[in-house]
Amino acid sequence: MKRYFLTLLGLILSLSSFAQSFNVLAYEPGKKLTWQDFKGRPKPSDAHKGAEITVSIFLKVKETSFWSGGVTYDAYAVAFKDESWVKPAYRDDYSLKHEQLHFDIAHLYAETLEIELNSLDRKTLKQKDQVEKMLQDKIALMQAHQDRYDRETYGGNNYAKQKKWSNKIAKALKIINTEAEV
Repeated sequence: MKRYFLTLLGLILSLSSFAQSFNVLAYEPGKKLTWQDFKGRPKPSDAHKGAEITVSIFLKVKETSFWSGGVTYDAYAVAFKDESWVKPAYRDDYSLKHEQLHFDIAHLYAETLEIELNSLDRKTLKQKDQVEKMLQDKIALMQAHQDRYDRETYGGNNYAKQKKWSNKIAKALKIINTEAEV
């Protein structure tokens, strides 16, 4: 339920200045999370977890062409600091790297959404309900990927699987963060 609410909040919040007042951290390639980014407290239902980062995707209009009416979107991953937490016994580098991969996965989905949106024709881009549906669908896919990551790594407790996921995400980040040469 909490994730559904935060996903809905991610859809509503689109201006970064507005988002800042909600203690939201925007993903920046090359910048890693620190435990200071985790300001929330675990709920009683989180007794079996050591840490959790809550992420989503924000979308905003980057540019609208005066002449053609074309719209360019900017999609980016965010972490909700007040909804992300860590228990004292888990404040270690290994756990932080596990949570960083959750943020990295969100970034990958945000970047692919941005590419998909900006590849659409102008008519489709102007249809806000179509853009909103694409955003909702991408967030749902991202959440399913996040759940699979935790399931396969047992929340980071399966070190061999964690290493495989780390390598897979690192490779994907390298591809998506590489500037295309023109």
